[in-house]
Amino acid sequence: MSKKTTFVLIAILLLPAGPLSARPLEAVPSGWRFAVEEYRLNNGLRVILSTDETLPLVSVVMAYGAGSIREQQGQVGLAYFMENLMFQGSENIGPLQHLRFIQRTGGIVNAETTLDKALYYQTLPSNELALALWLESDRMRSLQITGRSLEKRRAELLAEHRRRLATEPYLESYSVFDASLYPDFPYGHPLIGTGGDLESLTEADIKAFYAGYYIPNNAVLAIVGDIQIARTKELVARYFDPIPPGSAVSPPPRPNFEQRREVVRTMHDSSLPSPGFHLGYRLFPPQTGDVYTLKILEYLLFRGRTSRLYTRIMKKDLTAYDFYGGLEERRGVLALKAFALNTTDVLAERCQKAVLSEFEKLKVGVVSEDELNKARRLFKLDYLRRLSTGLDRALYLVDVAFADIPLKAIPSELDKYMKVSSQSLNLLANRLFVPANKVVLNIRIR
Repeated sequence: MSKKTTFVLIAILLLPAGPLSARPLEAVPSGWRFAVEEYRLNNGLRVILSTDETLPLVSVVMAYGAGSIREQQGQVGLAYFMENLMFQGSENIGPLQHLRFIQRTGGIVNAETTLDKALYYQTLPSNELALALWLESDRMRSLQITGRSLEKRRAELLAEHRRRLATEPYLESYSVFDASLYPDFPYGHPLIGTGGDLESLTEADIKAFYAGYYIPNNAVLAIVGDIQIARTKELVARYFDPIPPGSAVSPPPRPNFEQRREVVRTMHDSSLPSPGFHLGYRLFPPQTGDVYTLKILEYLLFRGRTSRLYTRIMKKDLTAYDFYGGLEERRGVLALKAFALNTTDVLAERCQKAVLSEFEKLKVGVVSEDELNKARRLFKLDYLRRLSTGLDRALYLVDVAFADIPLKAIPSELDKYMKVSSQSLNLLANRLFVPANKVVLNIRIR
């Protein structure tokens, strides 16, 4: 099988930064332009390369399609457990040595688990690229999962989770709310849950998860920074080509939930400091363009001190002492969520009615061009910030890959958000803000 290469030159106006050496495109605003090249190894590993000569640094992101959506009933916490075990040593690397090797170069390293993927990333001097690739390839090929390291890390994670439960009093309410908003187990269960499943996971469970999902044909490797493309390809081939592919990985399960009327539940917990509520509207399946409209809707309602809901709740009505929300996407399931903390039950009810009234206004009113432009500008600023460093760009490219967005479509992505109109907001609000999509969890302390 031959390696297929795709080369795309992407031009995006970023925050101030030094120019790259890529040749400018005609009729494109001046700014930072970056080239992106994509190809696959014979074992199925998807590789994305992008040069950035601004600083002598390189960011390496290895992402596996091994998020919590891959867990089965009785395995809640397995994906997160696996993320932590990836630092416990492989054939040529001792426990936690991955961290030490990167830190000795002056680099930084981190990891995170989401619904659909597990991310491992590091930024280090560009002349140390081979080190990062060797470290990542060794644990992809030969992670050491032993009873001793497993039990030690399990105990640490359980202790860490108990501390979170003790210091974040509303953590459980998020899990209860999400279970109603996303009633399918793969989409709605928390990253760790109560910790009960984590205690009962066996070595065989973990080894099966690793063998099934931590394989080259279920991974994306993104490398962004001061690199030479030809040399980088040589290094990638040296370290990853010898790793055999695993079995074919099936697509994650699709949602299979139906709600005919609004769901309203109440959670009583006298140990909580104050009452409040979670409120959300779920949209599935989304229509073409819904994600762009919903994102601008999020900025209109939630983002910034002049957004509609912040102005109404925190400045005008003064019904909450803490309030936030936004758009969430879980493998194509879109949800707009709000969370409020209030000093009394009465204020919690008033606050919830105010939020709902603002949603209703979007169904019947017209958003002015000035307000719409403000939301677009705020979104654009945040969008471009996602590309302002090598690590940010590498993480962005991984997200694009997992969202099945072709690289050649990236230059037009921002335009799609900027073209959201008042009419499209109105049409979506009428389709989204209906009882069949609505879930509420009231939090009461007596």
